[in-house]
Amino acid sequence: PSDIRCIVKTRQGMSEYRVADLSVSGALLTGGPRLRDRCPLIVLLRVPFYPEVRVPARVVRVGTDEDGNPALGIEFVHRSDVTEDHIQAALLSELERSRPDGCISDIWHA
Repeated sequence: PSDIRCIVKTRQGMSEYRVADLSVSGALLTGGPRLRDRCPLIVLLRVPFYPEVRVPARVVRVGTDEDGNPALGIEFVHRSDVTEDHIQAALLSELERSRPDGCISDIWHA
């Protein structure tokens, strides 16, 4: 139940999107204008209670969500491990925050 958002900068301007399915390699963006396939972007991820993460990206899929609104699949273009590490930390922070007990269960079983 997270409200992750981002600002997307293109040569044409800036727009805000909702972020779904965030991973270290990319995300699904909804709630903003349609962009063209392969469009280069600068994404400013805004994860609640975590510093903003700035990462270059590109559109890899253009489609619609279940309501027929534009949805964009984006791929992050990491220039170093730093942005990957920040996104991973932000994801872990969100997982911990979403748990009522504040802990992430061990998913490995012996």
